[in-house]
Amino acid sequence: MVTMKFGGAVLRSPEGFRQMATILRKTNEPVLVVVSAFASATRDLEFAARLAAKGLPAEAHERLLQVIDDHRALMRSLLPVPAIRDALDALVEGVHAAASELLSAIAVTRQLTPKTLDKLLAFGEFLALHIARHVLVSDDLDVVGVDAGEVMITTNDHGRAVPIPDAIRTRVNTVLKPALQEHQIVLVQGFVGRGQDGSTTTMGRESSNLTATVLGSALGVREIVIWTDVEGIRSADPHLCDHTRLRPELSWSEARVAANVGLKLLYPTMIEPAESHNIPIRFACAARPNGESSLIGRSSKPCEPIVITREGAEGATDIVTVFADASPWLTAASQAVSELNEADPFFVSCDRPSSGYRFTTSFGSAPRITRCFHDALVNTTRL
Repeated sequence: MVTMKFGGAVLRSPEGFRQMATILRKTNEPVLVVVSAFASATRDLEFAARLAAKGLPAEAHERLLQVIDDHRALMRSLLPVPAIRDALDALVEGVHAAASELLSAIAVTRQLTPKTLDKLLAFGEFLALHIARHVLVSDDLDVVGVDAGEVMITTNDHGRAVPIPDAIRTRVNTVLKPALQEHQIVLVQGFVGRGQDGSTTTMGRESSNLTATVLGSALGVREIVIWTDVEGIRSADPHLCDHTRLRPELSWSEARVAANVGLKLLYPTMIEPAESHNIPIRFACAARPNGESSLIGRSSKPCEPIVITREGAEGATDIVTVFADASPWLTAASQAVSELNEADPFFVSCDRPSSGYRFTTSFGSAPRITRCFHDALVNTTRL
């Protein structure tokens, strides 16, 4: 048995759905699939809520309508059979009506509570679950959908809810395991859960990976695979740097270090459930499933340097390098300073190597400086 998570970066186009279907068709074992909201749906829903709270209902409803129209356009591309598409369109219209009602209430009261925001944001994952299920069923795959609220029991801390392992384990035994005995594929949405009081909760941004590791651990799967649009964990963001190199293995402790300093794909909370059950986490590219991938687990080989770009304070950008020695990093920092214009601010912090060496500069200079660090460290370590 395996758990797979397909994120918004994959499920943002018809091609991404076809990639998911191809991967699942070639999987010859029961699989729990965790899906995220498509593309920017979560951000757009939150923006609509903020607009409503500012007393701008027309703008809020316009942003919501754009989210709904994006999902309808995706459905038209993915579901050629009118009867299937029409049935799903009725569900989408129901979501539109419910979300519109929430936005109208927010606009009247000018109040946006974490509980209300959770309820609104959950619509993105709800749509993802049902559209993905219809697509896979229409592709003749043996699949059933399970609402995350049935299994992901959390605290009542809206916006930052914490999974409750014992309660989740009970639900996994009574809900997920029987479903996986009857169907090869069980779909569940990430990011959301159900509080102990029965309300809809969310576990923080990018927490669909947490859903995958929590449920995968409770099921006792052999591996958790996170499918993305990048081949594994790279030496830097391939959208910023050319010729990035694969980091094929990270130990649990290295993964925590990288997650804590902001490496995309990795989030601190997702690691512990898998580590405690010794279930490896693999990062692979959905477009190239047989290509390079990275494995997090019990690795004895030290990881090579990774250059991480993250948002810093007051509009600045931090460029953090982990798993590098001080000497080559200082050489790279010197080269980076020479690349800056006289007016460009910068700040260097290299007193905590366990947390990475940090070079802070302006947002506009960050891509160029990231490439400078990456090129220097690649050459120094002969990757």
